Amino acid sequence: MGLSFPLASTKEGSSTMSHWQRLTALVTLIAAISAVTAVAVWHQSRQSGLPTYWSVPDFRLTTSDEQPISLADLKGKVWVAKFFFTSCAGICLQMSRNMTLVQRAFKDHPDVLIVSFTVDPERDNPETLREYGKMFGAIQGKWLFVTGEKRAIYQLARHGFKLSVQEVKPEEEGGPTDFIHSDRLVLVDRKGRIRGFYDGTNREQVRRLINDMRRLLREPG
Repeated sequence: MGLSFPLASTKEGSSTMSHWQRLTALVTLIAAISAVTAVAVWHQSRQSGLPTYWSVPDFRLTTSDEQPISLADLKGKVWVAKFFFTSCAGICLQMSRNMTLVQRAFKDHPDVLIVSFTVDPERDNPETLREYGKMFGAIQGKWLFVTGEKRAIYQLARHGFKLSVQEVKPEEEGGPTDFIHSDRLVLVDRKGRIRGFYDGTNREQVRRLINDMRRLLREPG
């Protein structure tokens, strides 16, 4: 008579297998959730939380060093745009004084620029802009002063940065009677997108601008 050995029931074995499968699935799910959470936290830490408005259109103008400058030259940089004119005895002086705070905060950071566009290019030639920059201790290559054809500058200010609510006929834009004057500082990111507007005559607003620039610098390029 042959010997027989007790075997575990099929039902019991199936139950044990099911238990391990559920446990394995649970561990896998927890690991996946942890990974997604970690990525989300990392991604959030890399974002500034600042709004994104619109992209600055391309332009072709001239710096105070008589070098051509376009939007492509500013890509990859966090920069602040300001529209002014050197003979302005009002808000432009206060704005320029406040821009020295921005320059001081980022003087050693290669990815930050200040770009001041004159709205009076007939008077503000490169030499005049260089002398104006010296008055405020502008660091060459850090704080750029830009001039060029008036119509191109006014189209950039009015349509690119939207700094004027005054409507003019297309044929009169940049003409003798057209004039744009704004106290706004505009923050632009590495991709050429506008990320904020600030009152350039207000020290608290300028400090907020500096903080926002630091936040932008942490964003991926």
